[in-house]
Order: sequence, then C-alpha cells, then structure tokens
Amino acid sequence: MLNSVKINSIQSTLFAIGFSSLGLNAQSFDECPAEAFLIQDKIANLYSVQLATGFYEKFSPNDWGQEKMNALAFNIHDRYLYAYNYYYGTIVRIGSDLNVLPIPLSNLPSKGFYVGDISVTENTYYLYRPGGNYGLFRVSLDEDNDDYLDLINVVNGNDLDLVIYDLAFHPDNGYAYAVDRWGNLWEIDVQAGTSLKVSNVGVSGVFGAVYFDVTGNLYISRNNDGKIFRININWDYPVAEFFAYGPSSSNNDGARCALAPIISQDSPTTDFGDAPDTYGSSINNNGARHDVGDGTLFLGQTVESEPNAYANNGSEVNDNDGIEFVTGVEAGRTSLVDLTSSADGFVNAWLDSDKDGEFDSDEQIIIAEAVTSGSNVVAYDVPTWAEQGTTWTRFRLSSEENLSPIGGVSDGEVEDYAIDIAEQNVTAMHYPSADTWATLAFEDNWPLVGDYDMNDLVVHYRLSSYNVEGTLMRVKIEGEVVAIGAAYHNGFAFRLPGLLSNEVDSSRLIFKINNVVQNISPLEEERNEAIFIIADDLLDFVTAGENCKYYRTEKGCGSNIQMTFSLEIPMEANVDIANVGDFPYDPFIFASKGHTRSYVFGEAPERRFEIHLKNQAPTEAFQAKFFGRGDDASNANNGEYFINANGMPWALNIPYEWEHPVEYMDIKYAYPDFHSFVTSSGAQNTDWFTVEKSTIKNVFKQ
Repeated sequence: MLNSVKINSIQSTLFAIGFSSLGLNAQSFDECPAEAFLIQDKIANLYSVQLATGFYEKFSPNDWGQEKMNALAFNIHDRYLYAYNYYYGTIVRIGSDLNVLPIPLSNLPSKGFYVGDISVTENTYYLYRPGGNYGLFRVSLDEDNDDYLDLINVVNGNDLDLVIYDLAFHPDNGYAYAVDRWGNLWEIDVQAGTSLKVSNVGVSGVFGAVYFDVTGNLYISRNNDGKIFRININWDYPVAEFFAYGPSSSNNDGARCALAPIISQDSPTTDFGDAPDTYGSSINNNGARHDVGDGTLFLGQTVESEPNAYANNGSEVNDNDGIEFVTGVEAGRTSLVDLTSSADGFVNAWLDSDKDGEFDSDEQIIIAEAVTSGSNVVAYDVPTWAEQGTTWTRFRLSSEENLSPIGGVSDGEVEDYAIDIAEQNVTAMHYPSADTWATLAFEDNWPLVGDYDMNDLVVHYRLSSYNVEGTLMRVKIEGEVVAIGAAYHNGFAFRLPGLLSNEVDSSRLIFKINNVVQNISPLEEERNEAIFIIADDLLDFVTAGENCKYYRTEKGCGSNIQMTFSLEIPMEANVDIANVGDFPYDPFIFASKGHTRSYVFGEAPERRFEIHLKNQAPTEAFQAKFFGRGDDASNANNGEYFINANGMPWALNIPYEWEHPVEYMDIKYAYPDFHSFVTSSGAQNTDWFTVEKSTIKNVFKQ
C-alpha cells in the first residue's frame, strides 16, 4: 500500500493530464462476454473463467506489471472492465487490449476498496468497504451526469454493516447481492443504502468473486478451495448448490457481463452428457459437463462441444466412443468395461440401478479409478437389488479425482449410455445386434402397387428378448421413425406371434416416446393376441418442416429425427419361449381412425386395414375380405400374404441401417438388384440393400 503523500501526488498528476487524454487507444470488448473475469495475486493477473466448468486461463500478459487490484466490475454500458488499483490509489478502466487507464477521483478514503460492481440499470460504479470511515460509495461513469466521476458516500459502513468480499448486480431488478462469510445472502438497495437478509444459502467461507447470469442465477466462488456455487435468486428461500470446480486464491475478485448466458451459444467449449435431464444433463439442472478447451483429456477418439445438453432427443452429435461394455450387466454380478482414455486421469461412473431416473449416492459403481492413456479394463459390481430393464450409466473422466454425477469440471469428458440390466442367469438375444439397427420400410398403397418407393414409413428398430432356462421373461422393442412419405394416415404396431395378451404383465410395462413415459398402455385392449400400438397416427408425432410435403423423403427436407420409442414388455410367469414367434416378430401398419384410404375400399377402413411383412398373416383385427382386391395376390391356403402376382411385398425388413429411396422413386431405380433378389426368393443379390449397391442420387441423404 502506498502512503497518502504518494497517492496524492499520483492523483494530482492524473488530474493535470486529464482523463479524456489518457488511453485514447484503449479498446472496449466487442460484445457482452460469456466468460467471467477474475483478478488474483498481489501483482495482479487477469484470468478468464468459464463458470459452467471452472476452466480458467490467464488473460493478461506476463509483462502486464499491474500491482494489486480489486473490486473488479464489468460495465455493460461501455463494455470495459473497471477495478480499484492499489498502485494508482484510484479506479482504473481496462479495455480488451488490457490497457489500464487510471481515473482520478477526489475525496477517496485512505484505504482502497475490495468490493464493487457496476449497476446494470444505471451507469454507476458502487464500491464498498466496512467501517465507520468508509461504507458504500457511488461513482457515476456517465459523462452527461452532473456528478460524473464524483465519489459520493451513500451510507456509512457502520449503518450498512456487512462482512462481504464482493457483490454483483442482478441483470434487471437494480439490486446488488452478496454472500457473507457465514453464508447469509444479502439483497442490497444501493439507492437507499439498505440491505435485506434473504436466506442462509447453506455454505460458508470467503466468497471473493460473485457473478450473475442473464437468467438471474448468482454464482459465488469460494477463495480457499475455488468451488463455485449457484444460487437461484428467484426461489422463495435461495440455497447454494455446488456448480463447478474453479481456481482458489487468497486474493480473489470477479466480474462478468450479467446480460450474457453462462455458456457461449456461438463458440461453446463444453461437453455435456446425453442422458435424460432427470439425471442432471442440462445446464439448468446443473448437468454433468466438462470443458474441452485445452483438448488433451477425453474418452475414446474425440470429444465435441455444445452449448447445452441435448438430453437424448436424437439431435446430438454422437461422440460417445470411449466405453465398451465387455460383459453384460447382471444384477449381483461383476461386470467389465473397456475404457479408452486419451491421457492419464481418473474415472468415476454411476449406474441407475433402481431405474428411478436419478444417479443416487449409492449407485456409484466406479470411484476415482486411475486410468492411463489407451485401453483400460475396469471391473465394477452391479448391486444385487438392481432392477432388470433399460436404464442409464454415466462415465466421467477428468484430472479431478473425485466427481459427483452432476456439476462442472475444467477438463475431461462425460459419456452417458443406455444399457440393459439383466436378471441373473438370463440369456439375452438381440436383433440385429445389441447396438445396431434394422430397418422396416412400408409402401402404404396396398392393395395397389402405387409408386413403390418404399418410404411411406421407414423405421429403424432393435429387438431384445431375455429368457431363463427357456422361459421368456421380457421383450424390449426400441426404434425411431426415420421417414414418412405417406399421404395416408398410418398407425404403427408390433404383434408378438404366439403370445397372448393375458401373458403380459401389463402393470410393469414401460412405454416411452421421445424418452418420456406414456400414461397410456400400448397393449391393445379387447384382443386375445398380444398387440402393442406404438402410435395410432404417426403424423401426430412428426412434421415435414417448412417447404416440405413429407417427412425426410424429399431432397433438402432432412430434419432431425423427431420420434423415438421404446417398449419394455415383462411377462407373467411360465411363458414358454418356444411358443413365441422369432425375430422380427410382426411389425405392421394400420389405417388411422377417421381417415379414408384408396378407392378400393370406398370407406374408412380404420383398424381393420393392416399391412404386414411378406407372408405374415394379419392380426385378429384385420378384415379378411380385403384380400384379393386391387393388385393383392394373397393366398391364405398357401400361407401367402401381402404380395402381388410377382411376389413383390408391400413391406420390407432389412437387417441394416438402410438408406431409403427419395419420394416417388421406385425402389428398383434406387436399388437395382432388389427385383432379382425377390424373384429368386432371396437366393440372389442378398446384399441388394447396401449403400454400395444403391444408386446414390436416388436415395435420401440427411
């Protein structure tokens, strides 16, 4: 600290030079930055901090040479940083080029300020220091005000008796907020010089850096450990939640643009998880997130950044490539994963064993496991009380040793995986495999051939069955609607041939659309057969998009997948698996209620109308008299169904993630070998459906 003689000398020099003539080339920040700023160290250094993850890096150059600064503030009115500089003994303005401009003030107290911020609603800098000789001061930074650069005492420090180390202005209500060392949250009316205790936030310490974001969340950084906590000011009784690991320091002061989001929308550096948001995935739910700024530590071969979690909505970039499940996941058993890391670090992992949509404290399966660069085989125990069925896992890699399933960290990556927990001694079978898709494609003009483009409904799907010693325990159906090139309204369903509806344990059945549990049962009522309705009308779930007639069948109409579904079907006891039909079971479409079909029917056939795979008999709901109309050449006596005179089907099952023809393109022009495959009864051109055998210009591309 300089003595008062030297301070007065410096200030006199500044007055003589004149504020307007200093730092003429200083540059303001181009925009309202998403990152926060932090001043630390006795010889001041300026850092940029990503509050979402705690990642920070030095912003000021090594030769900056600034003595201790504090009371850091970002001014949204001119987009400069301001601080109290202990060398000059006054406030300074800092531009994006890091030029430091001293601003002379009269009547400064003998000691400096370590608490301060600039109001969002007025161009005024507020500074605070406790004690009877100090208090809350205001400095107008508006050149048009009569009190421009006058230091005015608002209230004496004995009257506004707060033990605080930083404050921040709310983005729109005009109040400043601070948390004292005991964890009390204070709302400060800077105009009146009064304060109101709002709540105790539940954490204590010296919070030397305090920030707001545009949504009104307050962030406080604790000096001794660098932990960043988030406080929702809008709650009736705000409390602090751990948010991220940040830098620690004995000298800490922060500032940010309160009108900016917490993560840059244009240039994010953050990786999020993909599990549903009940697990803590999005930034609003304090989701698991890692900064990928330095790019040295990640899972698998790559990591992508995003401004927020996509929470398993089908639109995310899939960078989950670091975890391979070596063994199945069975209750009460030890399982293995092969984890690929780019560098040395620590892994923490969780398994939602009770399937309640959260990662609980007793569900951590890997705790601070040290891994090295390359492949690492890690064993973990599945709890004996784990419930069978689909659930989620979360794997987090970081140089930070101990992590929770939520919150931010400054490096590494998070990867979430949907997996199946099997009962002990369960045999699992999958079609086409545990992690690939098959394709269903329908031409919905039956019994007329129509344009035969086979894209009126295209579905990627996967089937799984689980049995113990020949008894079927559970079936899982999951998929996504890839395309609808239909003018007709179609429903979509699966029948499990040989299974009766009363053999299904409907009380434990789980049906989800877009990962949301549905409150209606898909098991069709008043049927003897076990028929599961995925959708009564698929057009209720997808939209073609602007300037598009159909959903994902026309060039330039490549919207993201809009409908996913999953169905877990538990059985009642003693269902003999030999009595249930094999994969792919019986997927089919049917006419939606209240919508007409072609002239062949002259009426709205509704549920009585079905289209199945070639030679698959219809369900008990089908109207048998529809056979033989139009181009249909079905012969029930010979077991021939849904084919024309040439043996061509109206529905295809392809054990491959198939690229369908574009709208109005006959399949023979998209896949020239298709006809010879059909007419040879599958003996020739068995790979007709592969990309290599397609006419590229005639198939749909995203």
